[in-house]
Amino acid sequence: MKWVTRSRVRLDRTACAWLILRHIDPQAEIAYVEAGAVADAIAAGALPFHNTTGEGAESDERTSFDLLLTEYKLDQKNPALVLLREIIHGAEMKDPGAMSESEGLRAIAKGTNALVQSDEEMVARMLPVFDALYAYCARRLAGRRGWANQDPATEPARKARAARRVD
Repeated sequence: MKWVTRSRVRLDRTACAWLILRHIDPQAEIAYVEAGAVADAIAAGALPFHNTTGEGAESDERTSFDLLLTEYKLDQKNPALVLLREIIHGAEMKDPGAMSESEGLRAIAKGTNALVQSDEEMVARMLPVFDALYAYCARRLAGRRGWANQDPATEPARKARAARRVD
C-alpha cells in the first residue's frame, strides 16, 4: 500500500513510519511530499498520516502515532506499543511529567535530524532506534529491566538473533 505524509519529518511522523512498516503494513511505500501535494497523493490512492499543518507542544492534540495505534486497534493488542506511545507522546509534546525515556528519545531524534539529508534517511536511521525502544518496552513490561545480555532467560534468543544477522 502507498502512504503519504508531509515532507520534513520529525519525531512523530518518523515514529508513524516505524509503526506502519513494523506493525501495520511491512510492504508500505511511504511518500514524503510538500503539503500542497498531499491531497493529490490521497486522490491517487495513498493513505495519509499526520496531515495537520502544525507540529508542536502548543497543539493540545494526540500524536499521530497515537491516532494510528488506535485506528488499527494495536493499543488493544500490544502493551509494549502502548508504553512506547507514552514515551513518544512525552517526547513529542515536551510533557514535563513524561517518562525520562521521552527526553532521551527527543534528543536522539533531534540529533539524527541534524545528520540527515532526506526524510527517507531520517526514517532509515530511526528505525533501529524505535526497534530498540520497542524491545525495551516489551522487556520492561515483562519485568526485565536489566541488560538483555545479562539475562539468562533471554540469552538463547539473543544469540539466535545475532547469528541470523551474521549470515
